Amino acid sequence: MPRGQIIVMFVASALVIFLALYNLTEFPSTWFDEGSHLHVPKTLVRFGVYADYSSEGFRYFGPTIGVGPTVMLPIAAMFKLFGVGLLQARLVMAVYLLLAIAAFYLASRTFGDASFAVVATALLVTSRGIALLENGRQLLGEVPGFFFIIAGLVLWFRVWERAGWRRLILIGVLFGLGMVTKYQYLLIFGPTLLLAWIANLLYYRGTPQRVFLIPGIVAGMVFGAWQVYTILYLGPATASENFALLREAAAGAATAFSPDLMKRSLAELLGPKVFFWAWIPALAYGAWLASRRSRQGQQWGILFLLALLNLVWYVFASISWLRYAFLGLAIMSLFVARFFYDAIGWQAHLPTMLADVRRKHFQMRDGARLVLLGWLSVMLVIPFVQNARDIVFPPFNAAASMAAYLDMHVSHDILIETWEPELGFLTDHNYHFPPASLLPKAVAYIWLNQPPPANYYDALQTRFPPYIVVGDFARWVQLYPADVLAARYKLETRIGGYELYSFQR
Repeated sequence: MPRGQIIVMFVASALVIFLALYNLTEFPSTWFDEGSHLHVPKTLVRFGVYADYSSEGFRYFGPTIGVGPTVMLPIAAMFKLFGVGLLQARLVMAVYLLLAIAAFYLASRTFGDASFAVVATALLVTSRGIALLENGRQLLGEVPGFFFIIAGLVLWFRVWERAGWRRLILIGVLFGLGMVTKYQYLLIFGPTLLLAWIANLLYYRGTPQRVFLIPGIVAGMVFGAWQVYTILYLGPATASENFALLREAAAGAATAFSPDLMKRSLAELLGPKVFFWAWIPALAYGAWLASRRSRQGQQWGILFLLALLNLVWYVFASISWLRYAFLGLAIMSLFVARFFYDAIGWQAHLPTMLADVRRKHFQMRDGARLVLLGWLSVMLVIPFVQNARDIVFPPFNAAASMAAYLDMHVSHDILIETWEPELGFLTDHNYHFPPASLLPKAVAYIWLNQPPPANYYDALQTRFPPYIVVGDFARWVQLYPADVLAARYKLETRIGGYELYSFQR
């Protein structure tokens, strides 16, 4: 590798490590989703039970399937060794983040040289639409699941026709672990494998069937094995209840089919934070790359199917939260990089064009290439600066401050009602959280104009808990009636978006 490339790789690696680790507990502030997931490894270490926890006991639905054991168990191990803490959990996530970036770089090298791989990886890391750094620094399933998927793709594409049974089984295991880590990936990656096999039968016709069948079957077995274990672990009655709740949640979040949400999804994709609109020509270019009947064309076709299926599902069936398009947009980084790489003519034209500019011999025929280079530069530089600003200068950490206030002013044995699960991780108070069955109703209220979750939950009217913490999530879904709070509770303190109320007899 030339000396210049070595320097670029070293600087890029140092920047990525810095952005993955600096201010790790401060950005992003822990919130509802991460807080609920953090309950599981904390409960496992404290009580030896793989479950969520509320004042009435263990809960086996919700965060136990929101993120898979591939993440929960390593974090629980960190808690066992070094104590329960947000830093310990996020260090595990930072490792997954760095592994995902490294695996993606290797995947990029399958389709181009080092400079192409650097650009593709830079797009992945900096894109505000993907939000890799924000998602990857907290306990969410997107980035770890992406790591397993992309690691499987790297191995799959590199061995291809020469793959023996052992390697194909390993590839299937990696795919399966990706789907166990993030159940949503089953909706996208499972159909991708099926359609890729059908495309091989009908269009490409050059790859042995075992290359598709063995990984697909093994991936299904891995996912199925985890489901069997949860049934045996939880017991059939609890498992059946959990699956019923899962179906209800999926109906609200994964099969919404709302015209209003479709418009919102399209507006998100057509905004500047999704590759500054470059994904549109890149997707069309990806279709052309996939149309070639060659090994690399077929591999581009698999990636094209993966990205397209995710984006189609995101627009037409999801609740229009851009995080639901994470996998497809992450794969789109490859297509965007390839589009610019080929359109600019990285190796054939770029060095000559830049030399002509320096010698003032610039030709107008190079104008389009210079515009594309400027477009790509803006796409990389502006999001990088925004990401670096967020990490170096994080906003006020209201969750940590409220947790510190509760530790100082509220006894740990007094019941606190809240729907801010991050506090249940940050402190050891006796919290009561609304049941998991209420979350799909909250989702339906926000995104589908259904009745508010307060219609199904009357904790304040019947039990009058001694303390209530109302944060951003409970306020967003209007769970705790303002009139009851005003009539029966006193506001003790307000920290950021959190409000602590005490019951007045």
